[in-house]
Amino acid sequence: MTSIASLQSLPSEFVVKLSNAMIISLEGEQADSYLQGQITVNINKLTKNTARHFAHCDNKGKTWSTGYVTRHQNKLLLVTNEDAGSHSLAQLNKYGVFSKVDILDDTQTYSAYFISLDAVKTNEVKAALSQLFSENEVERLLESDTPDNGSLEKVESEHGVAYFANTSCKGIIVLLDDNGAKQINSLIEAQTLSCYPQTVFDAIQIQSVHALVQGDAVAEYVPQMINVQALNGIDFDKGCYMGQEVVARTRFLGKNKRAAYSFKLEGNVNIKPGDALEKQLGENWRIAGKILNAASLDNETWFIAVLNNDTTSEDLHRLADNNAITCYPNTLPYSIEQKASNIVKKRR
Repeated sequence: MTSIASLQSLPSEFVVKLSNAMIISLEGEQADSYLQGQITVNINKLTKNTARHFAHCDNKGKTWSTGYVTRHQNKLLLVTNEDAGSHSLAQLNKYGVFSKVDILDDTQTYSAYFISLDAVKTNEVKAALSQLFSENEVERLLESDTPDNGSLEKVESEHGVAYFANTSCKGIIVLLDDNGAKQINSLIEAQTLSCYPQTVFDAIQIQSVHALVQGDAVAEYVPQMINVQALNGIDFDKGCYMGQEVVARTRFLGKNKRAAYSFKLEGNVNIKPGDALEKQLGENWRIAGKILNAASLDNETWFIAVLNNDTTSEDLHRLADNNAITCYPNTLPYSIEQKASNIVKKRR
C-alpha cells in the first residue's frame, strides 16, 4: 500500500483496503423484526438487491453508529467503523436476548475493500468480479450507479456482497470471503490496481460528508446533526425504533440547529476528533463546534465538524488549538433540507 499526496492525486483506477471496517451480522427467525426496532431505516423494504445508509441510536435519539445496512444470504449486515460498531454490538446484544436472533461481530468473515468505479469497469477487475458474482449482476451494478430513494444498488453471491458507496469519488464497497479476497489481492499484487490504506477512504468519506461517530462523539449527536437524513438514512414514515420519538420531534418541531460540514487544509496537520473549531464573528472568535472525523494525507488534511446548520462556505473558521490555521467549510454535496413526509399530523 502506498501513501498519496492528495485526493486529487488519486489515479482513476484504485482500491482501498478497509482495515477499520466493522461488520455486525444478525441472523435468525426474528432478525428482521428485531433490527426494524433498532435502526433508522425500514428493514421491511430492504431488498436483496439494495443497501442503505443507516443510524443506530440510543433511547434519547443520540447516535451510536452510522454506516451501511445490507443483506448477505440469510444475514443482515451492518457495516460501520470499529469504534462505533463496538458500541452498537454491545447494545444490540443487550436487547437481542429477548428475540430469536444471533448477533455477531462478523468482521473476520469478510475482507472489505473500496474499489473506484473506473477500476471496476476495466477488463481485469470486471473479470475478477464476474468470477465472484454473475457477469449479469456485475453489469447491473455498473449500469445503476445513481441511488434511488435512498437505495444503493447491490449484488451478492456466496462469496460476499458489492454495493455502491454513494461517495463523491464514485466506487463500490465489496465484502468478500477468503476466496473472493484472493481475487482482489492478486490484482493488487500484480500491480493491476493501485492500493491505498484506510486513511484514503476516510478522506473520501469526509469529502462526501459521510459522518462517522467515534470516541466521545458516540451518543452525542442526533442523526440529523450529522446529516444522516441527507443520505436518505432515516425513514420518518416507518414504525417505532430506538430513539424514534426524539428523531421525529427534531424534524417536525424544527429543533435541529446543527449539521456536519467538511473542510480541507493544506499540508499534513495534526488534528483529531474532539478538537474545537472557532468561527470569526466580526473582530472576535467564538467556539463553533467540534471536529468529528479527520484524515491526513501527505499534503492535505480533511475533517468534518458539527456546526450551526446555517453555516456557509464564506464563514471563516480556525482551529482553537492552532489559531494560525484558518479555513472555510466546503459546499455540501447534498441538501440538508428535509423532504416532505407522507405523515399527516393531526391537531386536536
